[in-house]
Order: sequence, then structure tokens, then C-alpha cells
Amino acid sequence: MALPGRCGCLAAATLALALLGCGSADERAASSAHQAVALADQEDEVCGMLLREQSAPRSQLVHRDGSRFFFCSLGDMLTYLSAPSPHGRVEALFVEVMGAGEDPMQSHTGEHPWAAAEEAIYLIGIPRPGIMGAPVLAYASQREAERAMQGHTGARMLDMAGLRKWWKATH
Repeated sequence: MALPGRCGCLAAATLALALLGCGSADERAASSAHQAVALADQEDEVCGMLLREQSAPRSQLVHRDGSRFFFCSLGDMLTYLSAPSPHGRVEALFVEVMGAGEDPMQSHTGEHPWAAAEEAIYLIGIPRPGIMGAPVLAYASQREAERAMQGHTGARMLDMAGLRKWWKATH
């Protein structure tokens, strides 16, 4: 049924915008996969520990099938990533990044900002009490990681590809 004049154009435009904005359920799920979610009562997929009780940085990932998994340490995340998953490939991977002013030797259980794992800078070799393996710290920028490295002669800075190579070689 055609609507005359101006009302018809407005109705058609509204309908077109509504159809474009809604998207399919798959599109909405894919969009939410590209966002980290806040910590609540999630348990680590590898060891079963309660995430909010563990020291940052923690991580989370979303598989192609929409399954979201959480890890109390970056070591557990790397262990999980090294094995095949029945949930399909990883669509999104997030890590908590440490604050520029935080002492890397201290435990920080408060929630931290989330960053895409591929964009974070990782530090290994800082003698910090580890949770589930050697401690791996994550920072939002190279400058923040360099600041945290000061005074730690054994520390090394890695990107995500370098971190995965290091993990594979040492575990």
C-alpha cells in the first residue's frame, strides 16, 4: 500500500532505517563478541579459580560459536590457546592492562581496563608472584611497558606473536 506524498517518504525512510539498524541475531552476537565484559563471578576455564579474586592482568576470549571463556592469568590464556577447541576459532581476545603507575611487583585485584590482546604490550621476566605459571603482564602502550621495566634487568617486552612464541618454546 502506497502512502501519498510526504508521509509515504517518511514511512519508507523510517522502515529502511529500522531494517538497517536491527541486523540479524548473528550480526548482533558478532558485535558483542568484539567487546570485553566486566568481571563478576566468572571462573577460569583452565583452573576453575574465581577471576575477581586473582591479580590482574586477567583475560577473556570469544569463540566463533559465541562461547566466552575467562582466565585468571595470561598463562592460563596461553595454555588454553595452545590446544584445539571444539568451539571454533577465537573471534576476539581481550586482556586487562596494567596502569602506568602500578608497581609491577605488587598484586592488583581491582578491575582494570580491557584491551584487544593483539594491541597490548607484554612483559615477561619481572620477578612477581605468579598465578598459574610465570607472570606475564600486559600494558596498553610500549611507553607504559618501558616504564614498568625500569629496574628489572631480566624483563623482556613482547607483542602477542612474540608472547605466543615464547610460551610455546618454554612450555
